[in-house]
Amino acid sequence: MNSAKRILWAFFFLMPLLVLNTGNVFANITDNTTDDTVPDVTARVARISFLQGEVQIRRAGSDDWERAAKNLPVVEGDEIVTDSNSRLEIQFDTYKYLRLDENAYIKFTALRDEGVAISLPQGSMSLRILEFDKDRSYFEIDAPKTTIAVQKTGMYRIDAGDKNDTEIRVTATLGGQLQVYSENSGFTLKDGRSAKINIAGNYAGEWNVDDASRYADDFDSWTLDRDTAIAKRLRDASYDKYYDRDFYGAEELNENGEWIYTRDYGNVWRPYKNATSRYSDWSPYRYGHWRWVPPYGWTWVNDEDWGWATYHHGRWVSYDNYWVWSPYGQHRQRRSWWRPALVIVTFNGSLLCWYPLPYGYGYYNYNRHYNIRNNTTIVNNTTIINNTTIVNNPTPTPTVDPSNYSVKERVVDPAQYSVKDPRNQVPPTGIIAVDASEFGRAKNYRIPPQAVAKEVLTKVPNDNQSPPILPTYKELNGNISKEILVQNPKVERINTQVKTGATERKIGVPMDEILREQKVYGNRSPIPRTTNGSETTNNSDSRTERKTGAVIRSQTPVKQQDDGNNGNVETRQTTPRTPRNDTPIRSTGSGNSDERKSDSTTEKPRRNDRDNNQTPPYSPPIRQQEPPRENPPERRNDTPKPPREQPQEEQRRSEPRQERQQEQQRSEPRQSESKKEESKPTPPAADRKEKP
Repeated sequence: MNSAKRILWAFFFLMPLLVLNTGNVFANITDNTTDDTVPDVTARVARISFLQGEVQIRRAGSDDWERAAKNLPVVEGDEIVTDSNSRLEIQFDTYKYLRLDENAYIKFTALRDEGVAISLPQGSMSLRILEFDKDRSYFEIDAPKTTIAVQKTGMYRIDAGDKNDTEIRVTATLGGQLQVYSENSGFTLKDGRSAKINIAGNYAGEWNVDDASRYADDFDSWTLDRDTAIAKRLRDASYDKYYDRDFYGAEELNENGEWIYTRDYGNVWRPYKNATSRYSDWSPYRYGHWRWVPPYGWTWVNDEDWGWATYHHGRWVSYDNYWVWSPYGQHRQRRSWWRPALVIVTFNGSLLCWYPLPYGYGYYNYNRHYNIRNNTTIVNNTTIINNTTIVNNPTPTPTVDPSNYSVKERVVDPAQYSVKDPRNQVPPTGIIAVDASEFGRAKNYRIPPQAVAKEVLTKVPNDNQSPPILPTYKELNGNISKEILVQNPKVERINTQVKTGATERKIGVPMDEILREQKVYGNRSPIPRTTNGSETTNNSDSRTERKTGAVIRSQTPVKQQDDGNNGNVETRQTTPRTPRNDTPIRSTGSGNSDERKSDSTTEKPRRNDRDNNQTPPYSPPIRQQEPPRENPPERRNDTPKPPREQPQEEQRRSEPRQERQQEQQRSEPRQSESKKEESKPTPPAADRKEKP
């Protein structure tokens, strides 16, 4: 008899293997169950990790505003608004935190594995990034008429103001660096600096940079306090020891429980009594509520402060009269996917019941009907990390071999009671029920009668059972508890129509490089430079002239000019002639520089020519070559002084008018001898009339 029962139970557990690809509700019900099976929906999820005051959220495609709560999932397309005296913190992963001050409004334009883009039309936000590689992902914020792109780890603050403000402020501290783009320009903001950017008026697009420490306030103090608390949790966390980095939020577990080793389930986490003492008859998935989170569907939002990781990863089991949590279902080979809840949902009469998904079972998709109807196999083009690479678990949960269980260790019949039987992991008090008509509307959850609970545990879902068809959010027709639905949303009192971003954003595409080419380089190629900032060149000649400009300037195009006969004449830019370097005389006046050079060297004035009133042609005086003048007019000293270094026009005016007139008269015969030199212009009338 016992042998027949063993065969029956073996067939029961092996049956799912035969129909693994038939669309069953379980991912993989075998002893080698893994959590790495790519789920129907892989959209990235952030969470509200801290909340103070009144905060409201609206989902994509919905007109209703709901009350935000701690551990509420946030997805792409969500809008969030904070009220007066309210503050909010959103955790994206282990290393990224966004904080909002009061009277702020944001929208998650993009929330994907490739990167995050946020629109901030109003209010102040702070961003703390502990680890960042801009070559692998991006983080960008669209403020009014401005786009900010994160370049390094650090802390950043953006003050968008309100609809009446004509400027915004951007600040980078703690080693941060930003690339900031306005509608007509762009610049880099480095650590310890704060920039005020004009977004309206005559100076729109301009900015002023100052010391960041001058603008610190209470909001900055609060963000630093949050940083201190998070840093302490991360130091005490057990990442890469008991769980991997996909379990963000798990750093809160060490403050609220302890890790113990069990033979059946390996390393598990057990909450402290004081972490659950505030709840009556506490059990997993009892204290919280269901929220509609597209594209996933119904999602569990727990009331416990520490429960984010434990309700969206791993398994809860009852062990030695304690509830313990295992980070993995049984094995872990690849990525640990986030799940809206890890429960089995079933009907029992008019009750809708659920209980923790047993250890050893694959994921049970109770939202399967909604996912199929909405064709959400893969959403948002989310990148699947390590889809084909097996990641070894540093401390893998040991495989459970049912043959190791004996009657002495567990006073049960192993043929009827295995580790995978829900009755072995979930006591009757672990079944939670609600009237089917009230599901999703309120929090009226309770423990069903023991007879109903035992009957629910005997109905283990198999391939012949589909998950119950749950109502969608729209089918509730707004008949939702006031604890969830907001009657007077805050958004009606703020302006959400402010244009954000330096240009129109392409969803899912980083705008940093696009804006850099448009706003900084003007769609031209920048001059190639080395890592130290110097220009790159293929010329080995060290005497090559240093390059100028930020971009490679294009050649002047050929222009067409009218020749006067309705025809076109090609004209090209000509290179200006380079002055001769061997001419020691500055070029002034008219005439050819070579002719002036020849005159200055062969026709020097002589003393006897001055005595005979023969004036040589005028040429600029040459220092250290001109002989001293004899008896210069109107000079008291006999020793002539060398000419002063002054402009040519002043030097001519400083000479005696008589001497200039004589030089002009003497130049006339030489003009007849040489046709290359042109006659001098007639002196002004005042000079002709005056006689010495």
